Amino acid sequence: MAKIGYIMIMEQQSILSITQRFGTQEACISYLESIRWPDGPVCTNCGSHHIHNRKDSHRYLCRDCNHSFSVTVGTIMHASKLPLPKWFAAIFLIVNAKKGISSLQLSRDINVNKNTAWYMQKRIRKAMSGSDGLLKGIVEVDESYLGGSMTNMRKSYKKELGIYPGGMEHKKPVLGMMQRKGSVKVMVIDKADAKTIRPLLDRHIDASSEVVTDGFGAYRMLHRTHAKHITLNHSKNIMTAGKYNTSRLDSFWTTIKRAIVGQYHRVSPEHLQGYLDEIAFKFNNKGKDLFNLLICKIIQGRNEIATL
Repeated sequence: MAKIGYIMIMEQQSILSITQRFGTQEACISYLESIRWPDGPVCTNCGSHHIHNRKDSHRYLCRDCNHSFSVTVGTIMHASKLPLPKWFAAIFLIVNAKKGISSLQLSRDINVNKNTAWYMQKRIRKAMSGSDGLLKGIVEVDESYLGGSMTNMRKSYKKELGIYPGGMEHKKPVLGMMQRKGSVKVMVIDKADAKTIRPLLDRHIDASSEVVTDGFGAYRMLHRTHAKHITLNHSKNIMTAGKYNTSRLDSFWTTIKRAIVGQYHRVSPEHLQGYLDEIAFKFNNKGKDLFNLLICKIIQGRNEIATL
């Protein structure tokens, strides 16, 4: 086990090594405190270092503002009745499941009911969301549509939605932006049109970038806002233009669709972004220690997560 800064990195981790090291509430709390407060506890209300350790409660009391707090305040684990070893086990199982893990499978693995497992997954996916910084260099951009086949839909449901065979009305549009040899950003959008897509491209892609897209009309005039716009003509089977292509992003769409079909089977539109965040987080941090990385992200990025 190596120590980098105040973050302990364990090599060749397995679910057995996780449960052995973090098998007690005390072990989990000690690890979280080493990340959040490397120089000792700090009041989460006023920032004071005048802290009193409340006996046998794993909580602290601030002597300046009389505020009681624990290391999990503001995190996805705050106010949860579940013991921390279960949270740690769930995090490890989720980040190491290449194509995802269903709530039913997670409930069996950590011995909780299905609703509790779904609650944990929702919060853990929230911790995976967010990707800082602009995409630069060669950036592949493409949209996709996620949703089940109309063949399997009930006639009454089709009538209720007012959709007909051959269209995309029953699917949800998703926009993907991928930096060459870099990270991916993926987001659910209301409609695949220029009015929706262009502001997102301006917000997430650096103006000095070379943007590669297909011939979809929403991407027209990108050369006005970015250094270069390369358009691929898919209708004539021209999939590449020298070093410019969208093959890496196409492969990412395949990963998403296989995860949904193979593991989750059915994803509701209101929760789709959470699934995309999970898959993108694993892709962007491929080859890293995902368990420790996410634990640190949870404990350090607590303010956004606490609003769930």
